[in-house]
Amino acid sequence: MDQPANPDFKQRERIAARVSAAFKARGYQLVQYGGATVEQFSRGRYTTSDVDLGFIDAAPPLEVRAEVMASLGCERGTRLYLLEGVVVDLGGHAELLSSRLVEISTPDGTLLLEAPEESLVQRVLMSVYPQEDDDQKKAALILMTQALAGHLPLDWNEVERLAALPGFKIQSVVSAYKKEAEELISKVT
Repeated sequence: MDQPANPDFKQRERIAARVSAAFKARGYQLVQYGGATVEQFSRGRYTTSDVDLGFIDAAPPLEVRAEVMASLGCERGTRLYLLEGVVVDLGGHAELLSSRLVEISTPDGTLLLEAPEESLVQRVLMSVYPQEDDDQKKAALILMTQALAGHLPLDWNEVERLAALPGFKIQSVVSAYKKEAEELISKVT
């Protein structure tokens, strides 16, 4: 794979892996989603400042979350924690629409990410709802160009399935963005 555009994303990867390992030791499994996952899949071409993590299956009680995060050196929080300068948004049960997860190995442990197809469809949705959001459109286009250029394995049938779900219904937006991403690629090749 090509070199990272912004190597700072590795710090967020390291933090997410440390938090995941700490909860795994207590019997809980975390998954990363949101902007940090786009950052992972784009190798730093999209940047964020936080890490969003949610629990697969049951989430631990708030007291357990606070204990685990304190053991990593965080101040007590309810959902947002600061760890080595990175905001960790520790949500509850992760509501994932795709059954596929991506597992990456890091020096700090294993990290589970939401599927790139779900990440892409979420960015497309957030780019148009509840209002237009250029940053989310940029994230979607970055993921699409990475996939179309062969740097990100993406199942376009799964993208279409997710885009057609009742809460989304954004197939036409996905198609328009894909065409725009193809045009972007043709300009640089």
